[in-house]
Amino acid sequence: MLLELAPRLNLIAGDNSLGKSFLLDVAWYCLTRRWPKELNQKLSGGAMTQPIAKNKPAEIKFRVDGEVDSTQAKEYSCKFNLEEEAWIGRAGRPVNPGKDKSLRF
Repeated sequence: MLLELAPRLNLIAGDNSLGKSFLLDVAWYCLTRRWPKELNQKLSGGAMTQPIAKNKPAEIKFRVDGEVDSTQAKEYSCKFNLEEEAWIGRAGRPVNPGKDKSLRF
């Protein structure tokens, strides 16, 4: 899936249970490496996403383009670890998309 965000306004519309909130949860995770419910237990959604097929590898990958051009892109990926039941990725500070950058995942 490729999601390119416009610099100012982005609308995501659709019927119930089509995945609008899921897209936002995954985008939040990509940018912060924390699921929304980890930060606010009062949320009704936003819990950690787990793969449906436990016998197949699952991976979340994304790229944030640089302000000037895509040569400044930052790429990140994490894989779901069945034993730990957690998404595992490289350590370090989460990416800061800054101004006018697109998120692709």
